[in-house]
Amino acid sequence: MTDATPANTVQLPHVYFDFNDAADVSQVAHYDKDDLRARLLDRLEMVLVYLFPHGKRQGSHFVVGNLQGDPGDSLVIELDGAKRGIWIDFATGESGDLLALWAAVRGFTLPRDFGDLLNDVGDWLAVPRPIAANSTKPDVAQDDLGQHSAKWDYLSADGELLACVYRYDTPTGKQYRPWDVRTRSMRMPEPRPLYNLPAIKTADAVVLVEGEKCTDALMHVGIAATTAMGGAATTIDKTDWSPLAGKTVAVWPDHDAAGAKYADAVIAKLRSIGAQVRRVTVPRDKPKKWDAADAVAEGFDVEALLAASTQVNGKASQPFDVTQWRAAERFTGEPKPRRWLVEGVFPLAQAALVAAGGGVGKSFLLLALSREVSAFDGSWLNAPMLFGGTLTGHGVAIYVTAEDDAIEVHNRLNALGPIPERLYVLPLPDAGGAVALFAPDPATRGPSVTTAWAALEQQLKSMAGLILVVLDPLQPLCALDLNVPENAQFVCSRLAALAASTGASVIVSHHFAKREASTPEQAREAIRGTGGLVDGVRSVYALWNPKEMDAKTICKTLGESFERGRVVMGGVVKANGRANLKVATFLRDTRGLLVDRSHELVRARQPDADLLPALKIAIARAAVEGRPYTKTGGNGVYERRHELPEAFHTIGKHRLAEWVGALLDREELVMAMAEGSKLVKWLDVRDGPVARGEAVFITGHLSRSQPGMKDGA
Repeated sequence: MTDATPANTVQLPHVYFDFNDAADVSQVAHYDKDDLRARLLDRLEMVLVYLFPHGKRQGSHFVVGNLQGDPGDSLVIELDGAKRGIWIDFATGESGDLLALWAAVRGFTLPRDFGDLLNDVGDWLAVPRPIAANSTKPDVAQDDLGQHSAKWDYLSADGELLACVYRYDTPTGKQYRPWDVRTRSMRMPEPRPLYNLPAIKTADAVVLVEGEKCTDALMHVGIAATTAMGGAATTIDKTDWSPLAGKTVAVWPDHDAAGAKYADAVIAKLRSIGAQVRRVTVPRDKPKKWDAADAVAEGFDVEALLAASTQVNGKASQPFDVTQWRAAERFTGEPKPRRWLVEGVFPLAQAALVAAGGGVGKSFLLLALSREVSAFDGSWLNAPMLFGGTLTGHGVAIYVTAEDDAIEVHNRLNALGPIPERLYVLPLPDAGGAVALFAPDPATRGPSVTTAWAALEQQLKSMAGLILVVLDPLQPLCALDLNVPENAQFVCSRLAALAASTGASVIVSHHFAKREASTPEQAREAIRGTGGLVDGVRSVYALWNPKEMDAKTICKTLGESFERGRVVMGGVVKANGRANLKVATFLRDTRGLLVDRSHELVRARQPDADLLPALKIAIARAAVEGRPYTKTGGNGVYERRHELPEAFHTIGKHRLAEWVGALLDREELVMAMAEGSKLVKWLDVRDGPVARGEAVFITGHLSRSQPGMKDGA
């Protein structure tokens, strides 16, 4: 290496956009940008793991492929020193500070969205939103359209003011302005609430119309009604429809093409959350745009019209519009990477199934997963192994058990360690008993959700930071025959909808339909009796007992005493897309918890003589790729063992050092100094690039152990 600094050397710019000259937003009660920047820097690694789940630390840098979070190392963020938090994307030349990084990743256009950017960061940090001391803005929407002609208040189910909608009659027509009470800004809340929530909370049947005026008209004649904020122009997926789950909803569109299109879309949405939907057909002789308010005003028989509304079923409705999904328009650019709760096992925002025979230990294992998720800080350095994969998701975890009482739950939690603040455990035997979440509809006898499901779904959607929901087991919570494919598919669709709306992994446990299973294939077959459950979820993880002879061999290899049922095998037996298909080996410990012993088993079965060639090959390859190892230190083999093959990941520091020493003694490895790094001795094979004096280091590698050293390709 030379003293010259190559063009792609990791040398971050001295001038970058840091928002110090951003517009003054104090008049609209935003957060202080300097305070938020400091808070982000205090939690820098957690911030980076949140923004880039596929990124990784390389010495004093955090690297990732690009702003979209793809794997790679083109985007570099400083972790230490005066430039901590400064980043540059060498592929595009973009750079900036942490606020600029947050804006780029979260899709804010600057400087236009600067206030929204600060609010987004502040909400993630859970910092109370300030109110500007010098602000003269009142708690009502102000506009340059003059005095409003009408105003509608959006309340929570408990009567708390959430938002207001103002109507203005202008020379060019009607205009509407929403006011978000929480953020004190002229915008729609997120998510958008339904109108008239206190009244529809206790109603079994509700009419959904277009606009607050129509809602008020029906309420005036004693009919429970609601509307979405924005009426037919609303974005369906930005509205919280959960208060209508489990209710009978009559959709009454305005008498025009826009109303018909809106009705098609909202009916599909309501059916997806388990509402029983009816569609109001407006008489053909009514004028264009005729609506519920017109009907009440002219004394029309509204009750008769609602009684004549038709039940919407799977054949009559249009649940989706194929023309809106032209592939060349919908699927552009690079696909988003899959996000995981447990890498390769449980995807985020998807439904999954854990199946096993009775008494195997799946409930305790799922409780342990819930605890680890709620205790995990998001740092890859502290990531535990669970269900044969690495935990990546962290946040609020909800564990609902229909079988274990509070005493059993308490004993298990005590055995696992300190109870995290973000963990919620609901033992139904002590909370009124298990209640059906899914049951036959009294009218149609088809599958339906219950009011208990609607209440649970609404609570879960309101929980900030929710990342995991476990229902253990499914059967006591379901009054449907899950051997009927239609019922199983319905349950899976509701679980998938909950996962999609919350962004959490939703995991349900289920017993094998038959007990005999000693291989992954047999385990999958054992779940087949549950009809459409396996096919209806994204991932299925099974736990099974191996044959007794195999279990005894495993215990002997690990130096453990054999007991019947102590050894349990586990693995993903069904996945849509990429998955970790390795079979894990669990041993039940003295607490009764299944502990993954797979790595120890691999090491025990693979003596040193077998692993030394693999270690030599890995060290040689790293030198060729421009990221050689040292024997110890920041670039040491042990410190970077997770870049080695999996068999080395859990090997101790002294053992690895002994193996490297053995390879050096045999002269199968050498230590060499590279030009420009005279203080460091790098590991290589005798004919490798470092040993030949032809070392080429990838960008950022030298700075791991030698701040200030120059490197490049």
